[in-house]
Amino acid sequence: MKIIKNSIGNEVKVFAETFENEAYEQVKALADFEPYHNAKIRIMPDSHAGKGCTIGTTMTITDKITPNLTGVDIGCGMLVVELQEQDVDLKELDMVIHKHVPSGFNIHLIPIHSFSFKNLRCAEHVNLERAILSIGSLGGGNHFIEVDRSEDGRLYLVIHSGSRNLGVGVCNYYQNLAYEKLNSLADKRKS
Repeated sequence: MKIIKNSIGNEVKVFAETFENEAYEQVKALADFEPYHNAKIRIMPDSHAGKGCTIGTTMTITDKITPNLTGVDIGCGMLVVELQEQDVDLKELDMVIHKHVPSGFNIHLIPIHSFSFKNLRCAEHVNLERAILSIGSLGGGNHFIEVDRSEDGRLYLVIHSGSRNLGVGVCNYYQNLAYEKLNSLADKRKS
C-alpha cells in the first residue's frame, strides 16, 4: 500500500503494487482540491489514469455533487461469490464467458433481463434501449471476471463491472444541466 498526503496532511491510501505517474498526479490533484481536503479517498488495486479522475477512485463525500467524479460509470462495483465447485476448468469457464458475456463496447443482441427505469429521473435523456441490452455485459477498462483462490483454498468468482453506457448518458445529462444553470446564474449577475 502507498500513502499520498494532500496539502493539509490528509492521507490517501493506494492499494496497488504499481501506480502509474499520471494516475498519481490525478489523485494528488483531487486530494489537494479544497472541497475534498477531508474526504476519505481510497484507490483500488486495478486503478489507472482516467479522464480527470483516476479510474478506481473511491471516496466519501456527503455534501457535494460531482457528476464527473461519480462519473461515467455510476454503480461501478465488485461482486464476489464463493464457488461451491472447487475444481473449475478455467479454459472452459473462459470459453463460456467469451461466448455469453459481451465486453468492451459490445452488448447483447436481445435483452437477457428486464429492468425498470421508473426511478431514473433523466430517463428520456439517455439511451434506455442500449442500457437494457447492456445488462449482463462486462464493459472494458478495468472491468474483469476472474476466479481467485483464498489463503484457505476456497474459490471465488469476482466480477468488476458497472453501468456501461447508461452511466455516461446520466453523467452527461446532469453535467450539461449544471453548466446551463451556472451560465444562467452568471448571465443574471451580469445584468
